[in-house]
Amino acid sequence: MKTIVITGSTRGIGLGLAKEFLKRGSRVMLSGRSKETLDKELDKLGRKYGAENVFGTTCDVGVYESVQALWDAASAKFGAIDIWINNAGVNTASMPLWDLPARDITAVVTTNLMGTLFGCKVALEGMRRQGYGQIYLFEGHGSDDRKAMGLSPYGATKRAIRYLYQSLQLDVEGTRVQVGTISPGIVLTDLILNQLKHAPKETREKNMKIFNILADTVQTVTPWLAEQVLANTQPAARITWLTTPKVLLRFLTAGFKKRNLFENISFE
Repeated sequence: MKTIVITGSTRGIGLGLAKEFLKRGSRVMLSGRSKETLDKELDKLGRKYGAENVFGTTCDVGVYESVQALWDAASAKFGAIDIWINNAGVNTASMPLWDLPARDITAVVTTNLMGTLFGCKVALEGMRRQGYGQIYLFEGHGSDDRKAMGLSPYGATKRAIRYLYQSLQLDVEGTRVQVGTISPGIVLTDLILNQLKHAPKETREKNMKIFNILADTVQTVTPWLAEQVLANTQPAARITWLTTPKVLLRFLTAGFKKRNLFENISFE
């Protein structure tokens, strides 16, 4: 039985991962900024998987003291923490940087980058004290230096995440703490749907065509990701769902494997 802490786990990929870890016998610490949403998900998961296996607390990853409180609450409830997953992330609308409100840029940098830095610091300190553990950072568009119009703040933070992952390998060398990354590919969560909703119509329609080829649902991706995380024993692991061969195969077969992931979604 593994004890796992996931930031930003009251919805989307984080919640999907929590469910899959619980299905596989792990104990999970949920976190999110909304107490109402957190309590609702804790109640549902506790009824299904046992209240003794799931716990949670509100957490704003952009506030260091809040992240430390998350570790402390998980440690007090479950004892040692085996896996810490820095999942919390936000995006802006898909538009040029000059059109974005400054508060949206601040939110992306604070959550995606500062939140991950704080999460790594807290988890590294705790895992060094207990003598072992695994930490995962979430990669995304921009991690591998790809660019796209309208995604400057998000892509910049994800490029920084790749550097952070690489540099932390030097910090943890000689310890029993491992740092890896999770790359879930393109997953239709609120993050992407909100981005599409606020994008210009032409940009939205263009992106939807690509997403119908490359994107997946939370229910498709998270079981595989959870299995890979639980099975991993290697340092510096990079767990990647949408690999280059898979991308090429999807484009090659797109002509006769039609998908419409937006059939029941309205952007009005």
